[in-house]
Amino acid sequence: MARETRLDYPGFYHVVNRGVERRDIFIDQEDHEVFLGYMQESALTYGFEIYSFCLMDNHYHLLLKTSRENLSDIMKSINARYTIYFNKKYKRVGPLWQGRFKSWYVYDEVYLDTLIRYIEYNPVKAGVVDRIGKFFWSMSSYNVKLPMLHFELMDKIDFTVMFSDEEHVAINKLYNSKVDVDTKVLIEIKKSSLEHYFHTYSREFAIVHALKDGYKQTEIAHYLHLSNVAISKSYKIYREKVKLFEKLRDKGIFWSYAKDVTYMEAGEAILIEYVLKYGDFVDMENVFKLFGKRAVKRVWEKSVKNDKRFLKLNLMIARVFLSMNVESGFFKGGKNERLEKLRLLAS
Repeated sequence: MARETRLDYPGFYHVVNRGVERRDIFIDQEDHEVFLGYMQESALTYGFEIYSFCLMDNHYHLLLKTSRENLSDIMKSINARYTIYFNKKYKRVGPLWQGRFKSWYVYDEVYLDTLIRYIEYNPVKAGVVDRIGKFFWSMSSYNVKLPMLHFELMDKIDFTVMFSDEEHVAINKLYNSKVDVDTKVLIEIKKSSLEHYFHTYSREFAIVHALKDGYKQTEIAHYLHLSNVAISKSYKIYREKVKLFEKLRDKGIFWSYAKDVTYMEAGEAILIEYVLKYGDFVDMENVFKLFGKRAVKRVWEKSVKNDKRFLKLNLMIARVFLSMNVESGFFKGGKNERLEKLRLLAS
């Protein structure tokens, strides 16, 4: 399934990235200084400011404010340059980062103080220091002075107060919210209730929609009285179905549909029907594996079994996949669906 387009709108972002396999990405003082130097050079090029940062051994946090739609360009520049430096210095090859950086748009500036406290609290949470402001490679230590750093928000915060449960709730709300652009104003997308999803869609699509809109697997599992493993397995199977659908779509099997039709738009019945009619043996095996014999048989009996164009195919499906002990005569009473449609049009 194609990855979602990253929001790239001017404003505040919390940006996080980790080393591949959670390996250390900052090993000595020079590494920290080089990374901050690349950030400062990029700030001059792309026009952004930093309001909080924390460079832990194997990951970093940034609170970044950009005035242009260029967050992806900013992070690509910094991460790529640092990877080249790190690999050369430590004589290694391959990717340094765990994947694409993660970012959250701060759609409401009331979260800024809490977010700064959260970022600066990371070394305390990890047990590296006993209070905010003592970790050298965090902005609250005031050890780093660069033009890109803006301390006006941080100067107003009382870091002697411990990070509270209420602040954790606020941070989780920010990270689980989705935003959209409406007439150049970023607004929070209000999540529907889980009841709405499961009354509107099939269970599979309801789970997918709920996850995309910010619900956690634990919340969905609790609603359905299932385990987290069951929800995770369901979503994994869904992704396999999408992968199969997109492979066949790109081959042109769904010739009567738009070229960019999605699995969610077409639905499982169409995928099963077209695979049975036009897919190869391996595709059929995958369909039976992903959907189960009962679901596939239901579609086969409704849309394929009685079509005389697929007499030999139906015999094979019945014998090989459905374990039916039948002969070709079993299907001779079926209709030629194409001919029937032509007759209806002519009448």
